[in-house]
Amino acid sequence: MHMEKRQPSDQLSRRDFLRITAGALAATGISIFLPGCGPAGAPAVATPAGVVAGMVDTSKFKKDPPWNVGRAGAGDVNAWMVMLSQHYEYGIKEKYKDLFANYYVTAANFDPSKQISDVEDLLSKDIDLLFIEPAAEAPLTAVVEKAADRGIPVVLVSTRVNTDKYTTWISRNNVQVGFMYADYIGRKLNGKGGVVLLMGFAGSSYAEDVLRGVRQGLSKYPEMKELAMANANWSPTDAKKAMEAFIQAHPQIDGVISDGGQMALGAVDALLDAKRSIPPITADGWNGWLRRAKELNLEFFAVSGDQAMSLTAVDQAVKILRGEPIAKNVEYPVVTFEQDQIDKYYRPDLNDQYWAPHQLPEEWVQRVYKA
Repeated sequence: MHMEKRQPSDQLSRRDFLRITAGALAATGISIFLPGCGPAGAPAVATPAGVVAGMVDTSKFKKDPPWNVGRAGAGDVNAWMVMLSQHYEYGIKEKYKDLFANYYVTAANFDPSKQISDVEDLLSKDIDLLFIEPAAEAPLTAVVEKAADRGIPVVLVSTRVNTDKYTTWISRNNVQVGFMYADYIGRKLNGKGGVVLLMGFAGSSYAEDVLRGVRQGLSKYPEMKELAMANANWSPTDAKKAMEAFIQAHPQIDGVISDGGQMALGAVDALLDAKRSIPPITADGWNGWLRRAKELNLEFFAVSGDQAMSLTAVDQAVKILRGEPIAKNVEYPVVTFEQDQIDKYYRPDLNDQYWAPHQLPEEWVQRVYKA
């Protein structure tokens, strides 16, 4: 994976992270974040040997393998989540198969109450480490703190919670992704026109960060107007319904900012049904989207969803349980591409649920995604 077409960094809120490049991760293209800077004049805090600023001393978690780990999953409700799960499975059951005794998995289907219950259940299984993709930021905070207070290292994947008691967090910079979406549409429209927004689940820090980045990006273009926004839950069905409502309300839509190919597909279907032209649109590397985009020769900008970040999470977990220093916050790099590069990522031999790019062996991909 590598970084492409990076846009200038936008101003983030205090909760967001100031990114720095870490030499230990430079070879992978992965960066670490710092949560912020200490107050002026604050005394220096001694760190253990081998631990640098922005890193975590995990020596207290060191255990001999094999290990028992749990995953409080948000739920495989769409193809993105399935690909995320495949990278967990590959990491635990293949890449590090000799290091894990048990891998317990729950699925909350994006219900925070269910996910809280799932974490409680996993904590009862004497796990050595907890993976979690918080379905919502605030509701999951207390149970993450509970796990940490019990001495269980917590690995946040993609989404976050309102505490710093986790051990490590792996995510792409979703504010920057939203900014890139808006900047692409702004440039395509020469800074003028009305756009509609299709975002993920309400309450998800992932979706909220993308939306914040989109609006920051649109602010660069005073003559562009946000006509409407809907939380379409990364669902083509929900996105089509939302787009149908947008079409009824707005005679002209000049651009569609969609956080992902599944919602972009729903938007395109609604536009085709209404016999509207399809404006520039944003998407990702979902094969179902790429298939339709190629068939219709659509103009689009894609940012990878980076489901492979769960494999990085497993890499981090192994380091934690070996007692090795790790980055507190890891920014997973994104890949961007437009329609002229579609053949590099589209796989006509695989089914719609495949995603590009990924970090799975080809034989694994063939087994799961062969058309």
